[in-house]
Amino acid sequence: FSFQSVYMSSSAKLVLLFSLLGFHIVAYAQTNSMPEYNLNKNYPDAEYKFSFVHISDTHIGEGLGDYGTPGFYNDTMPAIDESEPAVRLRKAVQWINANSISKNIKFVVVSGDLTGSAEKSEFLKFKEIMSDLQVPYVPVIGNHDVWPYVRYQTEAPFANGDSVMNEVFEDVFDRNKLFFDNWNDGTRLTRTYNPETQKEHYLQNFSFEYDGFVFYGLDFNPRYHVNKPEPGIGPEAQIMDWAGGTYQWLKRELETNPNKKNHNVCFIAHHPATDNILFILSGFVFDIAEYTKMLSMLTPFSRHLGLWMAGHIHIDYDYPLVNNVMHVRGIAANKDFDSARFEIVNVYEIPEVTALNPAKSKAEISIFPNPNNGKFTVSEELFHSETKLSLYTILGTLIFDKQMKEFSAGNDYYEFDFSFLPTGSYYLSVDDGEKIFTQRLIIQ
Repeated sequence: FSFQSVYMSSSAKLVLLFSLLGFHIVAYAQTNSMPEYNLNKNYPDAEYKFSFVHISDTHIGEGLGDYGTPGFYNDTMPAIDESEPAVRLRKAVQWINANSISKNIKFVVVSGDLTGSAEKSEFLKFKEIMSDLQVPYVPVIGNHDVWPYVRYQTEAPFANGDSVMNEVFEDVFDRNKLFFDNWNDGTRLTRTYNPETQKEHYLQNFSFEYDGFVFYGLDFNPRYHVNKPEPGIGPEAQIMDWAGGTYQWLKRELETNPNKKNHNVCFIAHHPATDNILFILSGFVFDIAEYTKMLSMLTPFSRHLGLWMAGHIHIDYDYPLVNNVMHVRGIAANKDFDSARFEIVNVYEIPEVTALNPAKSKAEISIFPNPNNGKFTVSEELFHSETKLSLYTILGTLIFDKQMKEFSAGNDYYEFDFSFLPTGSYYLSVDDGEKIFTQRLIIQ
């Protein structure tokens, strides 16, 4: 008897409850055709760009108890796995390969629960099966991937599944950096201190771009232990609002990413966002306070937000997000369908409408060049000399703080030299006494 069995039982009860209460849950027949979601298609003059596949909840190793090397969670995979999760993932890979050209499928995203219990052997088998894909794939962490265990008596001393993911998928992410535009490892490779667990974790937050669209892989999985004697973590979502946490990292990204346009920003996360009381009471999503805080943070960017992709609840469902801030789309578990299960997302671009003579705005920090080698200039006309400039690491740690007048190089610009800093992404913040403007700075 395991937490995994408790979780699955709760999921089944949740689906039954929603069905009895009349929720519109989309069910698809197990045929050779796959459901499709059209992103932005209903906007005027939207133009088709490309398609990708969204898979969730593959749960490799589920139902087999101790997977791979007997008695260990940091183990090697079995040579053969003919269990339902593995067979169904292979079928998904085969279907995608057979239809990638006709459906114009450019890549695959997997929104969490790659494994049943985060054993290294399960990650390795998932990777082995996915390696047959003829298009790139992007794995995102789910709650089953966080705390490795065989059973309660044999589990990792803390939630280090994120470290295992970094190890197993290192070459996958390295290849993705060559395929996608503007790959940003975010917090994925940086230890982040979690004040709840008092330990450091590799929160799996990162971003990439493809053909004018921005994608964020987001980690809302807690790192604290579920109630003992069950192993692993619970199913709830957590925004993790602390320095280096998911909430603050995403907020800064949305503030500073220069490539956000009309509904071209997409999230890939295991958990959906919803204020529906039944989902909240189930304990499978954000609590109402965290949901409200997330909604408030996202609202100013609603023009840019396109689609929040999730799994976790194991149903096809469109979660209404208050005030239409963002479309939230959940899909059923791949491992639950004999003929495999996923969704094709067809992406449409909305034309940008710009003013003929746009006025200069103090909300824009004119950095040149960017990216740079640490040396750059900022236009003086946008800020007065008492304006304060601050520089932060990608995790939000303040490393520099001075007034603009100390950098004056002439009558029309300020000159900066941060070439002593390591290469990477930083946040440049300018406070003019009325508002604070932030932009991402890339040092190469």
